This record gives sequence, C-alpha cells and structure tokens, in this order.
Amino acid sequence: MILGILMLALCGCIKVKDELTINADGSGKIYLETQSKMPAEMIDGLTAQSRGGEGGGVIYPPTSEAEAKKFFPEKDFTVTVKEQKTGDGGTTTVIEAGFKDINALLASPYGHAHQLSLKIADGALVVRGISGLEATARMAEMKDDSSMGMGMGMMPGLTDLQKQTNDMRSEFRLTLPNAITSANGTQTGKTSAWIVERAKCKDAADFAQQLGMIAEVKCSADGLKMSPVTPIRLALSTFAGLSADVTEAGTSVDTNKIAAAAKFVPYGLSITRSLDLSGEGNTEESSAKLIGAVTIPRELAPKKWGQPELTEARDAKGNDLKPGDADEARNMIMRYSNMSREDSDDEESATNNLEKHPITLAFHSPDWKINEIARIKGSMRLQYFGGSQVIKLTNAIPAKWIMDVSKMMGGGGFDTTEKSLESAPLKALGLEMSVQTCIAQTGMTMLMLQVKGGEAALTDAQVFDADGKPWPTYLQFLNYGNADSGVCQVMVTGKPKAPLSLAFLASGSGTSVDVPILMEHIPLSK
Repeated sequence: MILGILMLALCGCIKVKDELTINADGSGKIYLETQSKMPAEMIDGLTAQSRGGEGGGVIYPPTSEAEAKKFFPEKDFTVTVKEQKTGDGGTTTVIEAGFKDINALLASPYGHAHQLSLKIADGALVVRGISGLEATARMAEMKDDSSMGMGMGMMPGLTDLQKQTNDMRSEFRLTLPNAITSANGTQTGKTSAWIVERAKCKDAADFAQQLGMIAEVKCSADGLKMSPVTPIRLALSTFAGLSADVTEAGTSVDTNKIAAAAKFVPYGLSITRSLDLSGEGNTEESSAKLIGAVTIPRELAPKKWGQPELTEARDAKGNDLKPGDADEARNMIMRYSNMSREDSDDEESATNNLEKHPITLAFHSPDWKINEIARIKGSMRLQYFGGSQVIKLTNAIPAKWIMDVSKMMGGGGFDTTEKSLESAPLKALGLEMSVQTCIAQTGMTMLMLQVKGGEAALTDAQVFDADGKPWPTYLQFLNYGNADSGVCQVMVTGKPKAPLSLAFLASGSGTSVDVPILMEHIPLSK
C-alpha cells in the first residue's frame, strides 16, 4: 500500500527532466532532475516504508540519495546527488549518473523503468522506451478511500498536494551518437525530446495516455562500437504482439566470489521455556530461535532466496534439539518470529551497498538446567537462474473476479477462494499459480497471487487490458517464511478493462550457492 501512497503523493506536484546521452562506444550519462512540492522528510519516510517485501524496489523517479543508489548500482554507475529545498517547501533533486557499458544501463532499474530497448539492425541504431511517469499520472485519478488503508487523512497535506495535478510535467530526452534520422518526438541534431504537460492535455486520461506512448528514435550505426543486448521488455508491445517464444540467457555468475562475499550475521538467540503451573496442559510448547541475516553485496544478490535449513542443533550435553520435521520447524517460526524485512534495511546496508535477508532457525529449547548450546549448524541457499522466458496467460482474470471497493462499502468481505491459473509453460518450470484476491479501487487494481515451486521464480510481470494494451505494473513478493510457496502482489495503476491478460518473465533453475550458518558454544543466561 505504501508504494501506492508514494505515487499518489507525488502525482499532484512533480516535474521531471530526464536526459539520457548514449555515446558511440556504449558509454553515456544521465541527468535526472525532479522538482516536487512534497517535503523531503515526507518522501524519505514513504520511500523507506515502500521497500517492504521481497523484490520491493524503488519507483520512478528516484527522489532521494538512497533511492538513487538503488536505481543506479555503484558497480556500474558513478553517481552524484544534490538535494535542495525550494521556497514553497518542496524539494529539487538532481541526479547525475555516468556509465561505461550500455548493457549495464539496459539491465539497471533505470533501464527497466523506461523499458529501454536498443537494437542495431539494417545500418541503424533504434532506441525505444517510455517516459516512466504513466503510473504516477494514473494515480492522480485516485479518490479518498479510507476503507483500504489509502485514506488521504493518514498523511497531513496529501489532499492539498493532489489538487496540484495541473503542475505535472514530464520531459524525456534522448541524445544518440549520430544525427537522428527519424523520431516520433521533436528532434534537433542528435537529440529527440518527448515533453508532456498536464495543463496542455485534454484531461487526466489523455495525460496518462501520452505519458505511456512508446518513444522511438533512430540514427545511423556508423562508427558505433557497442553490442547492446536488451532484456525482454513486456511493456513495449500489445499482448497479441508479445512473443511467447522469446527467451533470454541467464547471466553467468562467479560462485567462488559469491561464496566468499556472502556471510551469516547473527542478531540474537531467543529461548522460550514454558512451565504449566495450572496442570491443564494449555501452555505453548517451549522453543528456541536463532535470528540473523545473510548479507551480500547488492550486485551479487540472488534472484531468489532459498529457505534456511537447520542441519544440527545440540545442547552442552549433546542432546538433539532439532525439530522432527520441516513442518514443525515452520510452525515454530510462524508462532514466535516477528522478524520483518524492514528490520534488515538499515542505514549500514545502504552505506555499504549490502543486501540483507533476515532468517530465523527454530529448534527445541534446552532443559532448564542447561547453560550452553554447543552447536547450531545450517545453511541458506542462494539461487541464480539460468535464463528467462515469457509466459502468457490469455484472459486470465475475468471481470467477475475483480472486487470493486466502492461497491463493497455497504458490507461483505473479500473473496479469498483460490482460483488456479492453468499454464503448460508454468508447469514445465515446476511452478503453480493461483489467484487469491483481485481488488479494484479508483486509482489502482491489485492482484494477490499464490506461487508454488522452489526451482524457478517469477522475475517480472505485466498486466494487459481487454484490448491488449499494457498498463503500468509492479511485481512484489511478500516473504512469508516459505521459499517454495509465497504470495506475490501485482499492482496496476488505474482500472484496466477486464478480462485482464497476464505476462510473466519466469526463470528456471541454474546455479546455486549455499551459505554456511555455524555458531558454537553459545552461553545461556539464567
């Protein structure tokens, strides 16, 4: 929900100037200036909260230094950020990012936000992309809806900010290595621009439609010394035009480098010993849990985090404390663990460019007289997939599955009956998918999907309306402690006409690295 609130807050008060320059050798630079009437403190608070859940990255445009570092990974970009408060209480953020490798640009969150595509064919360089602001523009149509936790009263000043919709402006410029030969934007020499202003558009729908237009520009390929490889872009075509035969190779990984860089960091050991004084046998079972995190540099972070496995737990007398089976261990974690992903996203992680993934290992508590746990041993699997393929689900979400919040205010609950999504390609990858809920309100549509299968994962998603048009889509995984069965949230800004078709990028099994977990001679205080 916070992701939607952040876009809602930005939508009425934002102006973006985004200039991308691409050189003949594949290097280049980005100048990204964002003017917002939203106070910097409010933006920082919301962006910090929007990171919850696995896969919860930044939204475009990045509006703080911390978000800029995520948008432009330090291993591929040199980045400077300047923030300045304006006289009206808002903020101007200027981000300048330089890069040396065009493929690093294409693979970055910036490249994904713009759905950037570069192709050299028939003696020409063809660049395609989108503004990235359509989602924010569609959120401008959202009305107050406190029933879904999206009430504007929860943030003082949010209603006033949204009233300034006419101030929105998007300026996207592309400068290519050679003189432009054709473009669907205004062009001057090597530069083409796409400028959309809310005040000059017929209405909000027209503004969003113009922001969602695919920009395309061409120049001669003479003298180019680069070989761009564009990731699969789900939002650059209609549903009918998206090929399900397209696949992309996975990135090779250095397993030795990953094994050396990944570390288990313990946070604490919690022992719960219960004593039933009532004689009625109602006391919860005693248990223990080791809480910690696996840390790894962000550039080496896996595509999927496995489930931590406990292989040994013994007290000082050699007694086995390991749970009898995986279900018992999982139940212990669910009962006693309150560790969340937000707890791991601290200032140290941002400063050191680390990804931290919290884990909990649960086992039986030792006897009251035991004053030491001799050994806790386990491992955590990091998965790096071998490639991706497009999975298309035609008319997957019929209109009758989508519950309109405005029609539910009089009572009634959500339909949480799981509805299976059948797909032969998903089955071939070992994935099962079902729909839990589909909820629509004025500014957004949310799909909650149950995904099962430990040897593959979804890496991107795209929702198409009944006419096959792509809508701004965000995929976020919610980690509920089970690597083989999780819930993903697909959020679409606006209310696309049903039935909705879905497209996913799914990655199959590739390389995995096991991170060892080992602690010995842990004293227990009495």
